[in-house]
Parts: sequence; structure tokens; C-alpha cells
Amino acid sequence: MADYVIIGAGVFGVSTALYLATSEPNAKIVLIDRSSSPYPSAASSDLNRIIRADYSDIFYMRLALKAIEKWNTDPLYNPHFHKTGMLFAEEIGMGRASFNNYIEIGADPGAQIFTVDQARQEFPVFAKSNWKDVADDMYYNPCSGWADADPSMRAAAGAALAAGVEYIQGTVERLLFKDDGNNQDVCVGVKTADGDEIRGKKILLCTGAWTAKLIADSAPQNTKLQVNGRMVAAAATCCMVRCAPEQLSLYRDAPVHFLGMHHTHGESIPPNAEGILKFNYEVSFTNVEHHEASGQTLSIPPVHASQTTWSQRVPEQLKQKVRTVVDHVYGKNAPGLTFDSYRMCWDAVTPNQDWIISSHPACEGLYLAGGGSFHSFKFLPILGQYVARMLNNQLTPEEKDRWAWDRPNVGAACEMYIPQNDLKDFV
Repeated sequence: MADYVIIGAGVFGVSTALYLATSEPNAKIVLIDRSSSPYPSAASSDLNRIIRADYSDIFYMRLALKAIEKWNTDPLYNPHFHKTGMLFAEEIGMGRASFNNYIEIGADPGAQIFTVDQARQEFPVFAKSNWKDVADDMYYNPCSGWADADPSMRAAAGAALAAGVEYIQGTVERLLFKDDGNNQDVCVGVKTADGDEIRGKKILLCTGAWTAKLIADSAPQNTKLQVNGRMVAAAATCCMVRCAPEQLSLYRDAPVHFLGMHHTHGESIPPNAEGILKFNYEVSFTNVEHHEASGQTLSIPPVHASQTTWSQRVPEQLKQKVRTVVDHVYGKNAPGLTFDSYRMCWDAVTPNQDWIISSHPACEGLYLAGGGSFHSFKFLPILGQYVARMLNNQLTPEEKDRWAWDRPNVGAACEMYIPQNDLKDFV
């Protein structure tokens, strides 16, 4: 029997497996996912991800600063980190709040506040950006940047396996409960689609957008176990844009850019080594379906891989919305840019974007780490430490309250990603 069975080899699962393997070298740790890490449909799998400590919430700023220290110095992560800086043009006050928070905690990342004219002078690549109604209060942090997502995940997963974690490739269909399932107050393992049973002392769900469905499939009539909106599967729309080699010099030195205005809500990440830029349209949406066995209405990621990975199978309305982000960041018909592919990236979003890192109060032996809410990848180097503390009942009172299964859900850590629509609205 394993000491820990971790389902899901995304950011939460891999980071936890690696930390447990190094902090508890005698523990038997099993990590399970549907493919090698990262699973292509998971939120953790991507071309790249933004790395920043710029939060209006000091709690997450402090955590992100610890993570960025690792991105800068840890040889496991540093090769995949690109410190390009990040520029904010937004009307929600996130940049100014971040600037003030750095002052409050005594940190100095070299952040600056620009007027619109100063920002265009500093970054000529944004000469044609749609900064209509942007105030002369633009925030820039030179210490932010982006990371190659899949290589970072493969590096962390490889380190976990090298440290002794057992990796099982398989699809977990349901949880196993005590007394052949008759006692659903105690979770003892999982069963895969191949019929294999993997049992453990502590079962940790790091299953992201698939969490609500897995629990509903496992115990459809047990209302005490259900997620009940604590985390909801939601997607944001992304696109890859290929840059012609002769134009690459125009964009290579651009910072990450957050454009958060009433007319445009998105992000841009400058070209990688292959000349590919990425853009995000940040208004997310659900995919609501009826779960027959439990009678619930759940948001569940689409079953077709082409609707969760890079492809062309994205509704035309959503393609247009993310193309608008491209036009408003670099100007319409920006030279050298060709649209390559699109993706609906599915994550689990909580009501206030705080994670859930908690034991399940209605089921002994069952634990959860998720609710990434589209802002968790940057914490890959440190997340596992906090999940391990939870597993061993060592979280601080504030951490325990913030990440509890049952909580008031006050505030907002990343409110722009609260779902606004359903996929059916676009098809």
C-alpha cells in the first residue's frame, strides 16, 4: 500500500510528488495520470505561462515572490524562465495595487509607473496598441516574465521520478471506498479504466477541471462528497501566432503585456525560440452538462481532445475575440504575424480564485489540491511544500482558512477569470 496516491500530474500533483519524495524519502508515493506529464488537455500543459508576483492580494504576492526566487535560482526551473518584464495597461487597478503592495512589504523589484507616452517611448513595439482610455498610471515590473510550460513540467516530473516517485499511466475512473464501497466516509484508493486498483493511506486529488465529475462518478448519491460549486471547470481562449523570421526582431524584446480594458481583456507573451507568440483572451466560460447518475448540473471539459488542446476546433466567435487581443496589442495587421492554432484551456475556478488545499471533511483519507483558477502555474516550484503541509496538518491558520473546502470565499485573487458565459453560447 502506498503512503500517498496522487491523481493528476499537473502543477499541483507534480510539485507535491517532488516535494514529498525529497522531504519523506522513505514514503511510497504513486503519481497517476492519463499520459506522461503533462497531460495535453490539462491546464498545466501549454506553450508558455506568465510568471509574476504582481498581485493586488499581498498573500499571493508573498507566495509568488518565493516562487520567482526559485525560477531565478533553481537549476531545475531557471533554464525555462525568461525575465522579459511585464507591462500593465488596465483599468481595474491591479498594477497600482501591486506597486503599493511592494512598498508595504518592503520589496523592491524595480517596478515603475509610466504615463501612456512614456510607455510607448520605452516599448516602441506597442506604438499601435489600443490603449484607448488607459490612464497615465501604467505599471511595469522588470522582474516578471514567462516560462516554457511543458519543459518546466517535464523537468519537475522527471525530478520526482528520479527521487523515487512511481508513475502510473492510466485513467482513474472512480474512487474506492472502505468495505467494498459500502462505507463512503473513508477513501482507500482509486480504480482505473483498465480495472487496476491502487490503494493508499492518503488519496490526493489534483484533478483540476475534472474534479467535480470524478467525485460525482464515484459517489453519485452521496451529497456530502460533492463539489457543489466549490470549483467549476472553465476555459479561457488562447492562440499561437507565428512570426516570420525577418520580422522577429520587432517582437523579440517585448515584455509580457496585460491589456485589461473594457474594450480588450487579454495578455500577450513575446516570441519563444521558435518564433511563436501566445495570446490569451481572459474572459472564461463553462461547459455545463447534466450528470445523470447524480442528478447534478456540472461544468465538465469537452470529451474531444481537439476541444482541450491546440487545434482549430474553437468556435469562430472565440477565435475572433482572441484575434482582437492580437490586433489591440500590436496593432491591426501587425507585420510578420500569422495565426497558427487555437486552444480552449480548461482549469478549475473557485468563487474567489483561492485554491482548495484541504482534506475532505466528509471523507477520511481523501484530500484535494486544486482550484488553480488560471493563476497557479507560476507557483510550480513551491506549491508542493504547502500541499505537503496540508497532508500533515501543518498549514498556518491563515493558509488553512484561505484554502479550506468550506470557506466564506471573500475577496478575489484573480477576478478577471470568473466565468461569464457557457460554451454553448458560442456554438
